[in-house]
Amino acid sequence: MIMNNLFTLKTEYLTLGFSKDSGSLVLLALSGSAGEGFTVKSLTGNPVSFDIRIGENWLNENTGRRVKEITRQDSGSKTIITAIIEYGPLAINDVYEIKNNLIKQTVTIHNAGRTEIKITGLKFILPQVRISSAEDCFFEAPGTAVRPHLPFKEALDMQNSNRPVNSSYPASVDRYGFSMEQVPDCSPGLLAVYNGREQAGILCWYYSETENARPVVKSNGETLDLIHKVYLAGRLRAGEKLTGGSRFLMPGRGTWNGLLKEFQKHYITTGVFPPVYGKAPEWVEKASIYEVHPGQFGGFRGLKEYLPALKDLGINTLYLMPVWLYDNPFGEVWDENWKRNGSPYAILDYEKFDPSLGSADSFRELVEEAHSSGIRVLLDFVAQGCACDSGYVHEHPEWFCRDEEGNLVSSHGWKDTYSFDWANPDYQRYMLNWSLELLKNFGFDGYRVDAPLGKEPNWSRKIPYHASKTNLGVISLLEKLQKNIKMIKKDNVLLCELFGPVFTKSHDFSCDYLPSAQTFQMLQNRITPYEWGEWMRDYRLSLPEDAVRVSFTETHDTRGFNPPSYGLRGSDLEKAGFSALILAGFVPMIWSGQEKGQEAFYRNLLNTRGKYDVLTKGRAYFNLIDCSNEWVVNILRISDNQIIWGLISLWPEKTTHTFKLPVSGIKMQKNTEYSLYDLLESKDRTEYGSKVLVDRNSDSIKLTPDPFKPYFFLLKGKGNG
Repeated sequence: MIMNNLFTLKTEYLTLGFSKDSGSLVLLALSGSAGEGFTVKSLTGNPVSFDIRIGENWLNENTGRRVKEITRQDSGSKTIITAIIEYGPLAINDVYEIKNNLIKQTVTIHNAGRTEIKITGLKFILPQVRISSAEDCFFEAPGTAVRPHLPFKEALDMQNSNRPVNSSYPASVDRYGFSMEQVPDCSPGLLAVYNGREQAGILCWYYSETENARPVVKSNGETLDLIHKVYLAGRLRAGEKLTGGSRFLMPGRGTWNGLLKEFQKHYITTGVFPPVYGKAPEWVEKASIYEVHPGQFGGFRGLKEYLPALKDLGINTLYLMPVWLYDNPFGEVWDENWKRNGSPYAILDYEKFDPSLGSADSFRELVEEAHSSGIRVLLDFVAQGCACDSGYVHEHPEWFCRDEEGNLVSSHGWKDTYSFDWANPDYQRYMLNWSLELLKNFGFDGYRVDAPLGKEPNWSRKIPYHASKTNLGVISLLEKLQKNIKMIKKDNVLLCELFGPVFTKSHDFSCDYLPSAQTFQMLQNRITPYEWGEWMRDYRLSLPEDAVRVSFTETHDTRGFNPPSYGLRGSDLEKAGFSALILAGFVPMIWSGQEKGQEAFYRNLLNTRGKYDVLTKGRAYFNLIDCSNEWVVNILRISDNQIIWGLISLWPEKTTHTFKLPVSGIKMQKNTEYSLYDLLESKDRTEYGSKVLVDRNSDSIKLTPDPFKPYFFLLKGKGNG
C-alpha cells in the first residue's frame, strides 16, 4: 500500500489517497462498521487515472506530466478534490466529487498555450484493480457479451478486441464482434470487480449525453485496468476549454445483487431517470410488434389486406421500415434484396413516399384500417443520414459531418449514405418539424428511432461547437420529439432501436439485441440456462428500473449479426428462444415472414401473453427453481395474485426431471394443493395419467417435458381461477 507522498481524504464512508506525483487516485478503502478499513483498491507504482490523446498520440506515452496543485473543497454533503495538472501547453483539472460512497470524476482540458491543439480522445482509467485474493474475485460487466460472474483469473486473460474468440464472452460474435459495447447508447457500461468471500466490490461506469465511450479491460497478469475510452474530439484554440463526460466509482459492501440495486438508484443521480415523458402509456407493456417493410406485401394496399391475419395472430403494433423515396435502383418494391433493390434507409426525400409502395392516400388507408383493427402503427425515424445523391447534400451542406479534409463522411458502415451532423440546430429543426407534421397529417402512433448510435466527429471549421458534439447530438432532438408527440396525442410513443440506458430518458421502450444474442448462445449450448438466467437478472438490475424492453429472434438486422436466426426459422430452437424471451419479460417482436407456417404457435403464444397480466406486468425471477438437469430453463413470473412457472427443456431427449420449487417464498396458501394449469394447452398438466399437484408440504415434483417445447404453467389452487 502506498502511504508516502499522498494527499489523503477520510470520510465516514471512504478513505482516498491521491498521488502528489501524478494527481491520480491511488488508494481507495471502505470504512468498516466498527471503524476498521477494508481496501478495495491499493496501487503500486504511480499509474494514472486518465489519459488524453492529441492527434494520434496518447500523452502518457510521453513524459512531462506535472502536478501543480491538489485542492479540497467542502460543499454541503459533498467533498471536491481537484488535481491541477500541467502537461506541456495543457492545464488539466482532474476533479473528483465525493458523496457518501459515490465518486464522480470529470476531466477538463484547457489550452494554456498559444497554438491550436487537436484533441482526439480521453481515457478514464481505474488501474490495478483487485480485491484481496484473485481466487475469491469475479469480474462483472452486466449488459455486455461477458459471461456473468466471470472468475477473476479468466478475466485476467480477457482483452477487449474487435474479434474476441475467448469463451468468456461468447455472444460477442453475434453483435458486431465486440465483447463490450459503447456506453451509454448501447450498454450500461458498468465494469466491476466483486469479492464473494469478503462481500465487497467496486463498480465503475461512465455517463454523458454528449460523447459516448467504449469500455475496455486490460490486465498485467495480476490486476485489471477498468477503462472507458471517451470519443472526445475538438480543436482547442489558445485559451479554450473542453470537458469530457463523467466516470463514476462506487465501492461498497454487500451481496452482488444488493450492489447492483444500489447502482440502479444512481440513474437519478446521472439524470437518466425520470424520463422526460413521465410514464409510458399503458399499452406499451402489452404490445406485440410486427416489423415489416410494405414492399414485402407489394406496397401499402397489400399490407392492408394482411392486417386481419396479423390481428388474428395477436399483433397489436405494426412497425414499418422506411417508406420514403430512397435510392431504389430499379424502382421495384423492396423484397429484402439489399444488393439489387438498395437500402430503404438510404433516403432521398423525407417528404415523398416511395412510389413503389403507393400513394399518400393508400398509406392513409393503411393507417386507418390498422386503427379500426385495434393495431397501432409506428414509422421509422431515420436521423443518421441520407442517400449520397439526395438533394439535401447540395441544398443544406451545413447539415453534414466532414472529415479533416472537408469531405463528407459515412456513419456506422452505411456507405450508401452521408452522415448528418446531429448537433446542427437547423437540421434538428427540420427533422422535428417534418416528423411532427407527418404525424399530424396521417395520425399514426409514433416512431421507431433508427440507429441513434454515437457517431464520428464533425471536423468542419465552420461549426461553432467542438467536433464531437455531434456524437450523441441526436439526444436533444429526440427529447424534443418525445415531448411534442405527446402533445399531439398522449398515447403516442417512441421506440428506440438502441438499448443503452441514456435512451430511457426520451423513449417509452427500446429494442434489445443482446438478450436475443445471449438466448441463441444458450440454445447452442455455449452458456447454460443458469448463466442465461444470471445474465438476465443482472442486466435488468443494470438498467433503469422498470425500463420496458423489446426483444426478438429475428429482425431485418439479424442477417448481419446473428445468421443462425434465419437458418433456424420455424425450428423448435427458435420457438424455444422466442418463448424464453417472453417469459423473461420482454415485449415480443416478429419479423415479417417469421410467422409463415408457424401461425398456430405464434397465435397461441401471443394471445396467451395478452390474456394474463402477470406475463406483462409481473416480475421475472430466474434460478429460483432447482432442477436435476442443468439444461432446463426455469422462470417464475409473479404478480399480486398470479404465479406462472415457465419451463423449457433444452435437453435433447424426453426425460423425467426433478424440480424443487421455492414454495415458502412465492405466497402459496397453506393447506392448499395447486395444479399446474398449462396455459398453452388449456388443461391441467398430467404425468402418465395422474394430475401433477404442488403443495407447501411437498416442494419436490417430477415432470417429463418434451424437448424444446415451452410450458407456461399457472399455479392454480382452490378458488384460483
